[in-house]
Amino acid sequence: MSELTRLRSSTSDPAEADALLAASGGRFAFASEPDAGFSFEVDQIVDPSFSVARYTIGGEWETSGEFEDFCIVSVTDGAYRWEIDGTRASATRAPFLIRPGHDFMCEAEGSDIVNVYLSPATLRDVARTTFGDEHLEVVFDSASTLGPSHSEYMLTAATVAAEYMDAGTFRHPLVRASLFHTLALAALKCFPLSTDPREKNVTPAGQLSRFRRGVRFIEDHASLPITVLDVAEAAGATMAQLDAAFRTHASTSARGYLQRVRLSAAHDEIAASDPATDLVELAARWGFPDVERFSRRYRSEYGEAPGSALLR
Repeated sequence: MSELTRLRSSTSDPAEADALLAASGGRFAFASEPDAGFSFEVDQIVDPSFSVARYTIGGEWETSGEFEDFCIVSVTDGAYRWEIDGTRASATRAPFLIRPGHDFMCEAEGSDIVNVYLSPATLRDVARTTFGDEHLEVVFDSASTLGPSHSEYMLTAATVAAEYMDAGTFRHPLVRASLFHTLALAALKCFPLSTDPREKNVTPAGQLSRFRRGVRFIEDHASLPITVLDVAEAAGATMAQLDAAFRTHASTSARGYLQRVRLSAAHDEIAASDPATDLVELAARWGFPDVERFSRRYRSEYGEAPGSALLR
C-alpha cells in the first residue's frame, strides 16, 4: 500500500456530479428537477487496492449507471431506493452491492452515503487466499446482504472507514492495509457467493508447520503494511486454517498475534522516545488508529498507560 490520493469537491450541477463519479470508475447520469435543491459533495480517498468515498447529496434526485469495480453502498441517512436486475429495496442503513456489468438505478432524497470500492482483481486475490483455492473466481449471487446481522456488520465496517478518513489515520500504511483486509473480508462474508469453498483437513504436523511459517513471516514483516491475508499466503494456509493453527499454538488468532508483535514494537519505541512524542501518531504508525484502544491494550500488557511510560 503506497500511493494515496484524496478528492474533495462539490457541485449543484447534475452533469458535474456525473463527472465526479467517473473518477470512481463509474458511468452515471444524475437527474434532478431544477427546483429540487440538488447538491453533491464528495470526499474520497483512493489507495491502489481500494477506495472509500463519502457523499452528501441534497434534494430530490435519481441516477442510473454502473461501476467498473465492486461498489458497496452504505446509506447512513436519508431516503434511498435502488433497483438492480429487477430487484428493488430500500438502502437506508441496509448496505447493498453494485457488481460490475449490472445496471443500477436509484431514487433518493437528502442522502448521506459511504461507498467502498474494491477491484475485481484484488477481491479475487483475497478470496483465493481466504478460501485456499487458487482458481476461485468471485461471483456474487445478489446485491443484498445475507441478512440483517450481515447488513449491520457491513455498515459498521463502512462507517469505521469513513471515520478513519475524518481522523486522518488513513494516511498510515499499516492502518490502510488493515482496513482493506477488513472491508474485503466483510464483502466476502456479508454478500452471497455463488461458489462453495470448502476447507481441507490438516494434520497436526502440517498445522504446526504453518504456524511456524506464519510466526516467522509476522516477526520479519510486522513493520510493513501486511495483513493476515499475507500471513496466510506465506504460511500456505487458508484463513480458517491459519487461525486454527494460531489458536492451537499461541492461544490467539493470527490477527491477535500480529497486533501483539506490533504492540511490542510500539512499546520498544515508547521506551526510546522523547516525552514530547505524539502518541496518536506513534500508535497509528504501528497500525492502531484508535489511540484509546491502543492505550487500553498497552496498559493491559505492560501495567501502565503509554503516556506514563513516555514520561519515565
